Amino acid sequence: MKNISLLLALLLYACGENFGEVDVYHYSMENKSGRSMVIKSYRSDFPEVTPEITSLAIDEKLEKMFKDGLPPSGYDFKVFLAGSSLYDSLIIIYANERMTIFKAECNQNQRNPIDYCIHSDDFDEDFVFTEEDYNIATECDGPCD
Repeated sequence: MKNISLLLALLLYACGENFGEVDVYHYSMENKSGRSMVIKSYRSDFPEVTPEITSLAIDEKLEKMFKDGLPPSGYDFKVFLAGSSLYDSLIIIYANERMTIFKAECNQNQRNPIDYCIHSDDFDEDFVFTEEDYNIATECDGPCD
């Protein structure tokens, strides 16, 4: 019994002063591109797995709040869009006319919502797709599927 009490005390001490507190993340993504959008989140190493799909109408804003638990796992736009940090790629499709592909990487690209050196683990994060994003997206030869 003495060993169990000692083990319990050590576990409580190891959790630190913030035992029981959680981090709260407020994330939003807004479509100001002037075109309807479809965002496909997927894993590049498992292309056969069906992607998670998020649709954003013109001027639509998607907002989510995430309460992190213990142990903390963090939060970013990969989890925001797909529910998992295992997804490492996005395809942004604008009005089925143009598209942009983003990878989870650190390349300091402000326009990449899953660039983990810019958009990662901040408690409040707002990402806005703009008309400029649409203009620089790659044109599709036919429908962008």
